[in-house]
Amino acid sequence: MDIAAAACAALLAFTAVPAVLVVIVGNPLGGGLGHAWRPLPHAVLCLLVVAAWVAWVACCAQLLRAVVAHVRRGEVGTGHGSSVLDRLAARIAFGVLALTSIGTPLSLEVGAGASTPAITGPASSITTPLRASATTVPTALPAQVAAAASVAAQGPVVALGAARTYTVQPGDTLWRIADDLLGDGADWTSLAALNLGRHVGTGVRFVDPDQLREGWHLQLPAEAGDVVRDHRRGGATHRPSQPDPPGHLPELLALGLGSVACAALARRAGHRRRLGPRFNGDRMEHPVPSEGVLDTATLLQRFAGAPALHSFEAANCLLGLAVGDRRAGPKVRAICVSPSGVTFWLAGSLSDDAPEGFDRVQDGNAWFVSHDALHGHEPSSPYLPVVLPVGDDAEGTWFIPLEPGDVLPLLGEAAPALWRAARAAVGSWAWSDTIVVTEDPDDEALRDEPGAVPHLPRTVLFCGDPAVLSPPVAARCAVITMEPVAATDLTLLVDRQAATVHPMGLVVRPHLQSAETAGHVAELVARPVDDDHPTRDAVELAERTEPRVEMGALSSGTVEVRLLTMTPRIDRLREDLPPNRARRATELVAYLALHQPDVITSDRLRTRVLGSSDADAASKTLFNTAYAARRALGVDDQGDPLFPAGSRDGLYQLSPQVTVDAHRAVALAAEGRAQTDPDVAIAYLRSALELVEGEPLANALSGYAWWEAEGHGGRVAAALVDAACIMASLASDTGRFELARWGLERARLLEPYSEALSRAAMQVAAAEGDADRLRLEWRDCQRRIDALDPGGSPSARTESLYGELSRRVLVGTGRPDGVSASSRPESND
Repeated sequence: MDIAAAACAALLAFTAVPAVLVVIVGNPLGGGLGHAWRPLPHAVLCLLVVAAWVAWVACCAQLLRAVVAHVRRGEVGTGHGSSVLDRLAARIAFGVLALTSIGTPLSLEVGAGASTPAITGPASSITTPLRASATTVPTALPAQVAAAASVAAQGPVVALGAARTYTVQPGDTLWRIADDLLGDGADWTSLAALNLGRHVGTGVRFVDPDQLREGWHLQLPAEAGDVVRDHRRGGATHRPSQPDPPGHLPELLALGLGSVACAALARRAGHRRRLGPRFNGDRMEHPVPSEGVLDTATLLQRFAGAPALHSFEAANCLLGLAVGDRRAGPKVRAICVSPSGVTFWLAGSLSDDAPEGFDRVQDGNAWFVSHDALHGHEPSSPYLPVVLPVGDDAEGTWFIPLEPGDVLPLLGEAAPALWRAARAAVGSWAWSDTIVVTEDPDDEALRDEPGAVPHLPRTVLFCGDPAVLSPPVAARCAVITMEPVAATDLTLLVDRQAATVHPMGLVVRPHLQSAETAGHVAELVARPVDDDHPTRDAVELAERTEPRVEMGALSSGTVEVRLLTMTPRIDRLREDLPPNRARRATELVAYLALHQPDVITSDRLRTRVLGSSDADAASKTLFNTAYAARRALGVDDQGDPLFPAGSRDGLYQLSPQVTVDAHRAVALAAEGRAQTDPDVAIAYLRSALELVEGEPLANALSGYAWWEAEGHGGRVAAALVDAACIMASLASDTGRFELARWGLERARLLEPYSEALSRAAMQVAAAEGDADRLRLEWRDCQRRIDALDPGGSPSARTESLYGELSRRVLVGTGRPDGVSASSRPESND
């Protein structure tokens, strides 16, 4: 039927119209005119004939060009708002492609992309192990029909097996691939989680989620479609409801940063969350973050752990170890982190061999180290402490290093935006504690003489007019200026489209950050302020951020979301979730369950849970995901849906009968703390800790960035760490040491670096009179602190407790002063 419709469309356009013209205005070749036009003057008649036939020829030519374009690209679908001519061309092209596809029937609803019967043809971008046999795929996804038709005559489709891979095509991004294969571009994090750090080609690793190369082989997640489109850029079509980012991940466009800087900021934000009561039990004031800050934290979290960051930092530190004194080494003009490794571009050609671990490339103008060679190297003392990310190109991400005495002018309309992005990153490298960034010419850091702080040598980066600095001060710090002054070596000219590095002639896409985003980032990574006596306002703010959990909700509801486990899930569903919607539907329900009884807007769900602020998930994606979750959850005893449909204003809320283990754990812990009977308290505290089945969300390869960004993980961990410490004390009082240690180990699944847990474990060992275990717990505490903060040591409070416990155990009393059978450890709140 569809082929017949295409044939009718072609006949209508190319034969019916000229037939009508012959009848009405006459045949221009025969000189005849239609009888209806006889009363008109001869000249006017000739003009009408010519105009009518010229118009038809012009329309036919335009239609023919459109048909040829559709056939060449294999594109037979049209988007909303397309012209009648384009829809007609797509219909005719469909017939042409169908007739050339060795008789394979196709079905298409123009503009909608209906599913089709079985299609055979090679998957040009999908490969599987050779043992996979050819097969017929039962159903084609709407967005894949065009490519399937364009390649149908070339051979059978290869069955997609467990080890399926995708071959990157020109112009591909992770967003585009996820849009085509997973049904939503915002799900690119699933692809990234599977492939980052892997070898994807000869001598190259996938280290940056924003950098793809043609011909790379990416692993696909299990939910990738069984039939995929041809991803050759000429033939790819995209869903009209979802925007197509211009060659970069939408999160990076929204943040105005590159992947390396985002990974560094995500790490720094995570380190900030690990300070204060959550880890060491000391009270510190944590401001309540704004919605903009939470959105920014969610976007940054999607780049956490990008291998490109480790390679950049390890290469810089490896060069420092190999060269030694920076003043005796060569001057580095730029650094490029590419898929093959890290390249240090020198100010001039060197005839000497490259330092150990590096290769001499580009005729001696650069030193190169591969990602494989950097494996196992940890950041230490860098060769170049002050390094500014400036942008990226087809080769990789580019950085400009600055040494003391250097002056780098940033000129152009977008210079302030580039500086905002660079400033956010330069204070987030692994060695950022040794860097002081200031825009104040009266900053005390500018007055420090070399060697004034021998245990912490610092490099100062000043942004401003170098003329306000005295010569000795200017010689000790690196300077970035937006004044038109003479450069020491390089000058950056920046506009909204490109940044040009002179005299290197390097042109990159600049990283430009808005003032609003820069403010959110600064708030996100700001260090908490020590406050032993918080103000009333601070206490009220903290109380308002606590999850509102009804104390009566201590048992699970009709359906329960489980997040305190390695793989999040929903228990007691009425029916299973569709495999292609299961992950996202579970995350959607989890987010709504954690925010009960609040109503959540659809915009917030699309931005924070299903998409990003720059290219959020389509409304259709939210609708389909919510619909799948609604069907799976079912109804309550009264027949009301557990997941009601969204309101007209786009507001969503779950039934109170959908509970979440995180809220129940906090409620049980609070109930246990309120009990005066030790046995009853232990029962509640143990029930809270039993809900922890494993490290929360450890197996979630994508999504759930909001779990930490919004502070849910921190609040649950703080409550359960406190519960474990209290239960350890109560259990130790009655000699139940195994129960005490069990509770502490459960809490460690949430907070492996907590000093509060280490102190409680040492108290249990001392109460048991086990000096060996006490020393072991102390050494484990030191090891954890060093892993969290290299070179760091436990707090004075923990060190003092260990000394006191050691003396008590050695003299045989077993229990330190202040810890009796009826006492509890200090609360961590």
